[in-house]
This record gives sequence, structure tokens and C-alpha cells, in this order.
Amino acid sequence: MAAIFLCALASQATFAKWDEERDVTTNGKDELVYYYKTNDQGQKLVLDKYIKRLIFIQPDRLYKRTIRLIKVDGQPIEVMSDPFSHYPEQTAIIFENKDEVLKKLFLAKKIEVFVRYNRDEAVNTFQIK
Repeated sequence: MAAIFLCALASQATFAKWDEERDVTTNGKDELVYYYKTNDQGQKLVLDKYIKRLIFIQPDRLYKRTIRLIKVDGQPIEVMSDPFSHYPEQTAIIFENKDEVLKKLFLAKKIEVFVRYNRDEAVNTFQIK
């Protein structure tokens, strides 16, 4: 399974075009690379390969949101969401089979995030070209 995941990481540039963001750890010794996509509504989806999760960022910190489902190239994946207490605009998206889902995310062409705001629901789409 690890070999498949490493192959997906190595070949991700060939299949999916995520934008890169670099960050330095607090000790200043390690450089971390995060992959992200921004949609037309200004929402951002960050692929955190270190903790093996997605982070959904929406600039409107007024709404508490819950995410229970994402679709990767039309295939539904049940997820759990965990809001960041210090960053209300960010919500972590966590999934059970982390390695398998991460591989799908790296190779994805379209990711849909189903977000619930109290009683209202919205679908946010991210195209990865």
C-alpha cells in the first residue's frame, strides 16, 4: 500500500495540477509543501499530506459548517469535519481510509465538497487541471 501511495505522490504532477504553498516549521529546519486549489468563490481546499486530511477554507467566519461528504471525480466519500477553534474560517476534513483517499485526491480532476451551514447546504466545486 505504501508503494502505491509513493507512486501517486511521485506521479501527481503528471495527473493533477495542484498549486503549491511552502511553509517552514517552527524550528526553521524543515520546509513543508502543501497543495491547494482555490475556486471561483474564493474558497480554498488544502491537501495536507502530512496529517493526511483536507482543509476547507472559507473567508466568511460567521457560519459554523459541517462537512459529511465529498465527491472525488463523482465518487462519494463519507468524511468527518473538525473546525479549527483558533481559525474559524478553516475546517479540517478527515476520512477513514487515509492512504486510499489521498491517492484519489492527488489524481482527482474535480472535487465537490458538500457543506452544511445550520439548515442550509451548499456544494463547493474545485477543478484541478
